[in-house]
Parts: sequence; C-alpha cells; structure tokens
Amino acid sequence: MSRETDLDNRTWNTTRAEGALAELNSVQHRYEQMLANSATAAVCAGPDNLIVSWNTAAEQLFGYTAEQAIGQPLSIIIPPRLRSAHDAGLARAVQSGHARLAGHSVDILALHANGTEIPVDLSLSMWLEEGEPMFGALLRDIADRHSATQRLEHLANCDTLTSLPNRNALSERLAADVERVPCSLLLLDLDGFKHVNDSLGHSIGDQLLTAVAARLTGAVEAGAFVARLGGDEFAVLLTDCADPLRVDALTEQVFCALQHPFDLAGQSIYVSTSIGIAMSPKDGSDVEQLLSSADLALYSAKGSGGGVRTFFVRAMQNSSEQRHRLSSELRHALGNKEFELWYQPQVRLADHAISGFEALLRWRHPDHGLLAPQAFIEVLEESAIAEEVGDWIVEQACTAAAEWSHMGWGALRIGVNLFAAQLRSERLFEVVSSALKRHRLSPGQLELEITENTVLRHSNQSTKALRRLKALGVGIAFDDFGTGFASLSLLQRYPLTRLKIDRSFVARIDRKVGDAAIVNAIIRMAASLDLDVIAEGVETAEQEAALAELGCEEAQGYRYGHAMPSAEISATFLRRGAAAWI
Repeated sequence: MSRETDLDNRTWNTTRAEGALAELNSVQHRYEQMLANSATAAVCAGPDNLIVSWNTAAEQLFGYTAEQAIGQPLSIIIPPRLRSAHDAGLARAVQSGHARLAGHSVDILALHANGTEIPVDLSLSMWLEEGEPMFGALLRDIADRHSATQRLEHLANCDTLTSLPNRNALSERLAADVERVPCSLLLLDLDGFKHVNDSLGHSIGDQLLTAVAARLTGAVEAGAFVARLGGDEFAVLLTDCADPLRVDALTEQVFCALQHPFDLAGQSIYVSTSIGIAMSPKDGSDVEQLLSSADLALYSAKGSGGGVRTFFVRAMQNSSEQRHRLSSELRHALGNKEFELWYQPQVRLADHAISGFEALLRWRHPDHGLLAPQAFIEVLEESAIAEEVGDWIVEQACTAAAEWSHMGWGALRIGVNLFAAQLRSERLFEVVSSALKRHRLSPGQLELEITENTVLRHSNQSTKALRRLKALGVGIAFDDFGTGFASLSLLQRYPLTRLKIDRSFVARIDRKVGDAAIVNAIIRMAASLDLDVIAEGVETAEQEAALAELGCEEAQGYRYGHAMPSAEISATFLRRGAAAWI
C-alpha cells in the first residue's frame, strides 16, 4: 500500500469517527432536550449519590431549582426515615453493578423542599459511563391516584351514613386479632326500627341510625371497636377481653345509653336493642365462627322479645342445625304434597249457625306423623318457600269453599292466614283475585288473616294490595288482637274488616273482671270503627255466655269443634245439618 493511500484511509477513518461522535453528541443533545422538556421529573446521580442532572419537571415536583439540586446528595428528596435503606441499596448496586429496582416501576414516598412527603411513581435505570455506574430516575406525582386509592379504601371500610367502620372493616379487624388474643363480639339489632321507618319515613330512620351510632360510640369503653353492619345492625368488638362480667357491664352501658328518647323531627322516639354475645376462643376460633355464634345469640335475644342481651351457648348451634334440617325437610314436604289444610268452624253466637271456617295448615310428616303448626310454622315463615306455600293455601281453601257451595251449604266464609312473604310480594292481589275467579267464589267468601308480627314486616306495596282486595270485597281480619304493643296504631293504617280477640283474653273472661273489661273495650272500639268481631279459644258455655252478654258476634274454639280435614267437615256438616253446629 502506498503512503498516499494509507494517508487517505486514516483521513477517512478520522472523518468517520468525527461524524459518529457528532452524531452521538446530537443524539445525546436531543435526549437531554427531551428530558429537559418532559412533564416527567428526570433526575440523574452518580455512584457518589450526588445529583448531576435535574430537569424542569423535577423542579416543579420537588421545589428545588436545578442550581439548588445539582451537586447535592439524592438524600434531599428522600424522607429521613428511608435514607439509610437508600444508602445501603446504592452501595450494593455500585458494588454488584446491578440495581434491584432497575426496570421496575414502584410507588414510594419522596420529600418536597417544604418538608412534606409526596407519593411518587419511580422508574429506575442504571448504566455505565466511562466505567462508572450512573443512576437515572423518572418520577411522577401520584398524589391524585394515591388520594383516590385512599378514598376507595375508605369507602370499602366505612359506613357512609354513620361514618362508623362497616362489616368489611370489622371482619378485617377480627381477622387480625381473633387468633392473637381473646375477643368478645357483641352484635346489636334495634327493636322496632322498621316501624320507625314505615311510620316516620326513611329520612328520619337514617337520622335515628346516625344518632344511635353516636350514642354507642360514646357509651363503650376506650379501645372498643364500634361498627355498623348494615340496616339497623351494629357491632362492638372488645379485643384482649375474655371477661364475661366486663362484657355484661358494657351491655348495661349500651342499654342505658339508648333508654333516653331521641328528639328527631319534633318527636321523641324511643328505641331499644337486642344484643347477642360471642367470645373467642370458646365460641369460635376464627372470624366466621365468632360472627356466626354472635348472630345465633342475637337471634335468641330477638326471640325472647327483644331488649335483652344473650350470651352464646352450644345449644343455640344445635337449634340452628335443627332449623336448617327442618327447612330442608319443608322444601321436600311441598314437593311431595305432604301439607294438608284442616278447617275449624266459626259460629254466630246468636243462633250457633255456621258462619265460616278458618283454614289451618298441617304437615303429614313421613316419619313423625301429623304435625300441628307449632312444630314447624316459625321455620316455614322464614324459609324461601313461604310465599309458595301461602299461595297453595289460598288455592286449597278456595277449592274447599267452592265444593261446599256446590253441596248447597251457601256462601260460607273461609279464613286464610297470610305469611309475611305474601305481604311483601307484589303478586298478592293477583294470586287472590285469580283464585276467586277460578273457583267462582264471591270475594266475601274469603277472609285474609294478618297478625301484628306479620304486618310489622310489611311493605307499602302490601298495604296497597290489601286495600284493593278489600275494595273487591275480600275480608281482612287482624288475628290475635290485643296481644301486641303496636296493635292500636296499626288499626288506622290497615284496611281491616274484622278483629279476632285473642284466646288469652277469653280463657278467664267469665272469672276475671279485667279480661272482661278488655274484651268489652275491644268490642266497643271495633263497633266505632265499623269492624266485625270474633273471639278465639272459646271452650265452655260460660265463656260463650260472657261473650254474648258483651255483644260479641261470633266465636270459634273447641266448644264448636276441633280443626278437621275437608272430607270430615262435609260428613259432620251433613250429619248435624247446616242450621246449627251445637
């Protein structure tokens, strides 16, 4: 190769190297310009932890100008409590040549120039410059996202009405404590709250719940965890507590806190509560067991009439299992046609003529024989098939009434007890009116019986349905009248046609002046409201005479006959004749 050629090659290589360097410088310049103008904060530091690059977005995010930041340690943007961990991580990365967080995006807390901590999203990079490790960080302010996350977490764990922790928060607290220390859990359910909602409106009901929450919080001891589980149900959790006397004292504080009236909407509203109590580890060693045990205790307290506290006992678990088994058997009973309707006569006291019958449910159990309602009706009322069974009762009762009419016994009235599920259903009017039409019965031949316990769980829809049925001519009877605290207030709200005087007032009416006075008051009140009256549980001639003297129109009870199947009613009716029953 000639000297000239060699010189040309070296000149060309030099020119190419210079061009590559210029291109590299141009790329680096564009990169630096991109970072400088980026909305994402970009910070670079060397192995000595000193800042070498700081863009405009970093100035806005952290409050330091580039002049103030460059040359300073990265510690100026790291909260003091986190600096030792940062220094150790940097030292490991310099020594190993690998940064653990490189290539990943993480949420961390950074430090602003004014001393406040801010949540940021960090993306870390590491590279070598002239053999020395360099570190670059892209940081974005995520305060809005952090705030939204906190808000979501708050909503997930807080009851928005009362601002108390909710069921989810209680479960998390229990999960954290129940396996670590003894816990005592109290579940509270307000007595009669639905009546407040129905009579005063949901707005007043919400105000009452908020006021109750405030009183509960003020009544419990420091450190107790108070939560609202939904509806009118609350909970109080005592951690590191296995002392039933301490728990019992707390329930007394709760009862005392709620005994004074709540002044809402210009009215004094009284409310009481039922309390179910379970204690770990004896009543449950995990969250679900303890909640289930407390719930069973609460159910027992409500069943005792409310306003009491009940500790969980193992017998409640056995009872719950029995109820579950019975509920399953009731489902099979409906499908296997094991239910029967029996009928008890109702008579006019003036001439003992039959005025109608009350249809009463029986269950012909394959193993236990014929069962009266007391053995299963409470479970049936709460089961998923209650409405379906109620519809079946309406159909069967109308069938029997139609058969009796065809036999020439006239338009006998037949009474049917409604379940709460039927009152809650939107199908009540259609079910009843269709059955009457299908069997060609006059509406007056059917009387629907409702109890106070049933109507206290009513809906506005059911009231409309009952009004339509009454307008159609169907009778509406209030059963067991006089035994419940809300009976008088309910008389004006429901489209009634008859009151059924409870047997407890009839049993000693001929011997106890007080009972006779109560029955007399009911009869007079019914007359003023244009309601008919029938007395239940009449067993003796003396009781009948006392009722007749007070002006009672009709009666039913063992004096006139036990409940019996339709076929037996037909045979007895034919044998005795239609004019009189006794």
